[in-house]
Amino acid sequence: MDATVSFSDPIALYHAVQRSWSAETIPGPFDPANPCLNQCAVTALAVHHHFGGDIVKTATKGGTHFYNRIDGRYWDLAADQFDEPIPYDNQPTSTDEAHEHATPAQLDVLLRNIDANR
Repeated sequence: MDATVSFSDPIALYHAVQRSWSAETIPGPFDPANPCLNQCAVTALAVHHHFGGDIVKTATKGGTHFYNRIDGRYWDLAADQFDEPIPYDNQPTSTDEAHEHATPAQLDVLLRNIDANR
């Protein structure tokens, strides 16, 4: 999939993403007190949609965590879910592996929400 660069940088996208997470963007329960919780795979896929680059992963005490590498820099737009720093292994992964944790329907909802929350 070709990137659809429509934000000036990942930080601009981050502000829209924060307002876009919902119960429809994750497979498990949504926590309004921590809306970022378990949103890493769908968020990494949305970042990849907008900026291209690579999806990478790291192990956390809660399982696999996905984030992005864009133009040689690492961006984790879903780091807010953690209550302590996490070690970044920067292990290469794929959109296919990220889709094992986020369905195409969840990604579609997040992308629509992002568009609505610009």
